[in-house]
Amino acid sequence: MCSGVGILLGASRSEALPKADIIVHHAKVFTANPNKAWAQAVAIKGGKVMAVGTNVQMLGFINPCKTKLINAGGRTVVPGINDAHVHALATPGALLNYQNLGFIAQGQAGPELPEVLGMIAGATASLPPGTWLTVLVGEGINQDDSATRFALDTVSPDHPVWLQMWTGHGSFVNSKALETLGIDDDAPDPMGGHFERVEGTNILSGSVHEYAEHALRRRLLDTVPDAQLVASYKSFASAALARGITSIQDIPVGLTQARAIAVLEAANLPLRVRSICFPLSADESCSAQPAASMGHKIDASGVKWITDGTPVERRAFVGTPYQDAPNEMGEANFSAESLEDLLLPGLGGIAKKQQRLFHAVGDGAIGRVLDAVDATGGADSWSGRRVRIEHGDMLFDDNYDRLIDAGMVIVQNPLHFALPHVFSTRFVPSVRENIQPLGSLIQAGIPVAFGSDSFGAPPNPWLEIMLATMHPTRPEEAISVQEAVVAYTRTAAYAEFSDDIKGQIAPGYWADLAILSQDPFTAPPQALPGTTSVLTMVHGKVEFNPTGL
Repeated sequence: MCSGVGILLGASRSEALPKADIIVHHAKVFTANPNKAWAQAVAIKGGKVMAVGTNVQMLGFINPCKTKLINAGGRTVVPGINDAHVHALATPGALLNYQNLGFIAQGQAGPELPEVLGMIAGATASLPPGTWLTVLVGEGINQDDSATRFALDTVSPDHPVWLQMWTGHGSFVNSKALETLGIDDDAPDPMGGHFERVEGTNILSGSVHEYAEHALRRRLLDTVPDAQLVASYKSFASAALARGITSIQDIPVGLTQARAIAVLEAANLPLRVRSICFPLSADESCSAQPAASMGHKIDASGVKWITDGTPVERRAFVGTPYQDAPNEMGEANFSAESLEDLLLPGLGGIAKKQQRLFHAVGDGAIGRVLDAVDATGGADSWSGRRVRIEHGDMLFDDNYDRLIDAGMVIVQNPLHFALPHVFSTRFVPSVRENIQPLGSLIQAGIPVAFGSDSFGAPPNPWLEIMLATMHPTRPEEAISVQEAVVAYTRTAAYAEFSDDIKGQIAPGYWADLAILSQDPFTAPPQALPGTTSVLTMVHGKVEFNPTGL
């Protein structure tokens, strides 16, 4: 008899049953399996779940000499969180206001230009020339016509400066940044974006939008060595595992697909990554694939396009003028015809590889995507292709049936629900009362997956889950913790065509799971963000176990 292996409840073992590599027992297991939502124990073999059931049932899978027993001590176990929309890489450079970003959550305008100039002046005095200086900004800069490259040049002639709207839509750069990135005043506007220019001239003002901004980010990341990107991915993965995240669907803005895959292969992360292609033109290749040896760890599939901005900077493309700017309705990045051209390749090849994902926030942008689906074959052509709308904040119920018929998926970011102050300012009551549906989408049968939309910073899915269960903008659209966990696991897997192998703790599925520090299903809502993992497992391998459980 091998030492160190006890029996779970004193029952005898069955020699006829196959034996497990690992058994997690005495747990409260939420399986996310709609046919069997709860269990006490899980048996794992070869990186996959072999059985789920009671402690007594799992006892029969013990090999006294080989099976590792993990006593969860009554803790809650969930399938590994799958962040369905994340940007793991941050803007390179020195972030000058990392400790002062409370304005985002508090609905404030953020730093005004004098404060920004002061931060930059202080940094130029202490950091070597050529160091990139980054400041996250909000309305205080976005609505200030004097926030130009020339104002930034007065305090930073030798340091490239990047002022980034915290939404990820809209940047302001100085002359040194344009020079460093090789952007001249005669640079043409790229597809889907534009450079603002000094009125009446061809001179760039330093304000860049949408695909002009993405093109600058591509050039900036081209100057960053792969080793630095590898380090960033590893740091991000470590933080993710601590929250129980075992999969991320990464949109590496600024990298070609080939480079993103090369960096991920070098990083060899301890979690799964779906790398979604983010091309800057319709003819940019999205064909790169990871080496077969990377197996289940890296998947390169899907193509992401951004069709509009967000309401924060009034660039979400809407059907009703903005309440606080009646002459503005946002801006569509692509014409209706161009959007059809970007969508159409999604009908060819393997559905997962060619899946189309569209950032569409405003009802005008969402309507344009739905029109493009109709114009390229409609439900008959698209129902199995799982076209995704990322965010979909202004999806209204008169379009629900169109999404259902076309088999589309909504990937929402509950952190957006924490901006009621923005929506109350931007939208008339008739629009505001219907914004950001959630519970009604699920009730209608529309698949809803969750992602953090985190940009470089470690995500906290449990904060997102809290917001989904509260929905500060529309409390009547709030959902249960169980529904929110499903959106972050089973439906997130569905959103990437992986629902046959992950997203559940069920026989035959990958053994990706997390043992949690508290029970999120009974914890007070305000305590949910404090949830962490005490053990995170990926493919049957313990990748995070700070307490030695």
